[in-house]
Amino acid sequence: MKQAVIVNNVQDDNTILVYYPNPKSEKSNSSRSFWGVKERTFPALNLEHFDLHEKDMVEILIDRNGAISAAFMMFIFPLLCFLAVYLIVGQFTDTEWILFLFGVLGLTSGIFANGLIKKIKGIGKIPTIIRVLSRAEILEWTTCNSACKECKGCG
Repeated sequence: MKQAVIVNNVQDDNTILVYYPNPKSEKSNSSRSFWGVKERTFPALNLEHFDLHEKDMVEILIDRNGAISAAFMMFIFPLLCFLAVYLIVGQFTDTEWILFLFGVLGLTSGIFANGLIKKIKGIGKIPTIIRVLSRAEILEWTTCNSACKECKGCG
């Protein structure tokens, strides 16, 4: 899976800190700037040894299987824990508030188990920078004024 990102910091060990662009942050009331969400950086490897500088726009290659498994662990696994605990406790009682309480406990334990698995297993494969975007491609990302879904900036 390819994704365009912006270089935030160039480190000495061939690792680049990047973040996702938000081209319409000044134009949209539903954007990250409206909600006060800060850009979160993450590492990407520069195996091709591109000459990168801060604010350069690059394209990274994200491991598709890693992205799918991370989404599963973040969203589906806690729900499965909720369902499992709810059904197991349902074998012993029919009281609704007890079922709900234990279901929420299962959901919470699924979220904490996900965090624990991430700490033990690590973050997985680090995305790799595959190319630096040209000025024309950067302009295409930043000039669209509407959510047309046809240009790269809108998705």
